[in-house]
Amino acid sequence: MCIEAVDRLMASAGATSFLDNSELQRLFRDSHMTGAHAYTDYDVCAQILGRAVMGMEADPTMV
Repeated sequence: MCIEAVDRLMASAGATSFLDNSELQRLFRDSHMTGAHAYTDYDVCAQILGRAVMGMEADPTMV
């Protein structure tokens, strides 16, 4: 939801928002990177925690 909001801001801000010195460009880049991280995915986190609680080995494909 946050990434979608940043995308909408970027679309409405115009081309100058993509310049390296733009605070909006940094927010766009950071939000997309955070969204791509495995630990921000609820299902991945739930599976990692579930395996740990059950005493199972971690699944290396999950991280």
